[in-house]
Amino acid sequence: MSNNKLTTDHHDDAPHITSYVEHFGTWISLILLTFMTVFISVFGADLNTLTVATALFIASVKALVVAYYFMHLKYDPKLYRIMMLVVMALFMVFLIMLTIDYLTR
Repeated sequence: MSNNKLTTDHHDDAPHITSYVEHFGTWISLILLTFMTVFISVFGADLNTLTVATALFIASVKALVVAYYFMHLKYDPKLYRIMMLVVMALFMVFLIMLTIDYLTR
């Protein structure tokens, strides 16, 4: 069974060791993005549609950061990163289309 292609191609089974600097940088980026979301929701209340769009954009960036570091997307094959970026790009396209539709009514 050790000749199975599924088991022999998976050569990255070793644990991934990340530095404290990387963890601290991830933590700082998530904290800053959270503060940006709160700042926009509190002080950007007069920008009704753009406030929601900006908050969704920041939430998407936070989701990418979490997927990249905590879900170990950076150690996965490049295809997974490309698929994640395609999904996020489609989300942004649909969000822009929704915003344009909302503003033109």
